[in-house]
Amino acid sequence: MNFRQLLREERLRARQAAETESQGTCAAPQEPPSRDASDATRVTAEWARTPLNVSEIDIEQFRKGPIPGVYYIPHWISEDEEAAVLERVYSIPDDNDKVWVKLKLRRLQMWGGEVKAPFNPQPLPQWLAQISQALVDAGIFQKNKRPNHALINEYDVGDGILPHEDGPSYFPLVAIVSAGAECRITYEPHRALAASDDQATTSEIVSRLSFQLERRSLLLFTGEAYTRYLHSIDNVEAGKRISLTVRHVELR
Repeated sequence: MNFRQLLREERLRARQAAETESQGTCAAPQEPPSRDASDATRVTAEWARTPLNVSEIDIEQFRKGPIPGVYYIPHWISEDEEAAVLERVYSIPDDNDKVWVKLKLRRLQMWGGEVKAPFNPQPLPQWLAQISQALVDAGIFQKNKRPNHALINEYDVGDGILPHEDGPSYFPLVAIVSAGAECRITYEPHRALAASDDQATTSEIVSRLSFQLERRSLLLFTGEAYTRYLHSIDNVEAGKRISLTVRHVELR
């Protein structure tokens, strides 16, 4: 992947905003620089000229632990690419409550449309669309099941999420890019699975799988990991973590 053009674009904009502010004679607080339609068009054009170059990978070499369907790729993005992702995430002002949604132990942005039937897909921002395409190019998602939805979760110190499943609204494949800080993820059997007596056609139940999600890593889970296990995020111990969770919505 290569987000360097985006990073240069964001840093140039920040420098220009700082220079404009320093030219004022009064030190009154300034609002964040506005982004008009021409600015958005220019940024989109920059992304279009900078495709992400990703080769197809053999995902099996990244299998993680005994639960079928869990894969972990450390250092999937570089430090510069991580910085570019964070700059794009935080280009949305904190007080924009139409984009930032505050929950009990995290806040999030949702892109691609509201997940309800009938699903009305909305175009992803250009930078998220390119990440989606990169996951297709890597052979992780099929072309006809390319990611069309993204959740951007922000976890502050002490934030986490309880055991849960993503459910049948999505194609059973999840890709999560971590940035900003580390955290720990845990998989445990679904309650319905633990109570079931019919295990003839499935693998042995794994009572627990827990490991660290490093910055710049890519986590994938599918198959049994998606349908038979819950996953949770422990409270973040230091820093501020951003996770990009991309999926394909299948609702009709």
